[in-house]
Amino acid sequence: MQIQAVIFDMDGTLINSEPIWNEAEVQYFNQQGYPVTRADIANLRGLHIGGVTDYVLHHYADYHSGKSPEELSQELLDYAIAIILKKKPLIDGVRETLSYLHEKKIKLAVASASPLYMLEEIVKSCGIAQYFDYLSSAEELEYNKPHPMVYLHAAQKLGVPAKHCLAVEDSVTGMISAKSANMKCAVVPESEHWHDARWAISDFKFTQISEIKKLFD
Repeated sequence: MQIQAVIFDMDGTLINSEPIWNEAEVQYFNQQGYPVTRADIANLRGLHIGGVTDYVLHHYADYHSGKSPEELSQELLDYAIAIILKKKPLIDGVRETLSYLHEKKIKLAVASASPLYMLEEIVKSCGIAQYFDYLSSAEELEYNKPHPMVYLHAAQKLGVPAKHCLAVEDSVTGMISAKSANMKCAVVPESEHWHDARWAISDFKFTQISEIKKLFD
């Protein structure tokens, strides 16, 4: 397999932001009068923020904050990003993995469901911006994950055919997006999701992100 580019998901793959997102979503919607639970949010893993808001408004249709879906999504985004930027929760092994791939002359990108300004702020604050050739945000495109557009867009900007790209994901939604783009996909699931049968469609399954390096040894 000739891998010319590696394209990473952001949340849960490069930064350990999933617990922060989960708590922020529960806190924010509770503050707005919606009795959202941790169980609700756990079922929405990998879904973009607009989808989370749509779920809450549909599931708790009897509750009203007086704010539009767009207002709720933007306020939630700002609320969560502020916490993430303060904590800078870079996952162990990320920096050394990016440095290793960079030295190997492998093109690197991010393909995320999150807004571009969030991606830019996070890679800067975590000190990894210099490794990436492109940041692809599905919020800037017509379709979000699980549609493959965000991965195809990243590959196009890198100038690398999709079949020569490796996507790195931690969610089933993201994995489906990458495989639909005709890319190889390495998944790094959380331990509690390790035995999910759906990972069978991935090409590689690792316990930690640094294991990706052995594909290039």
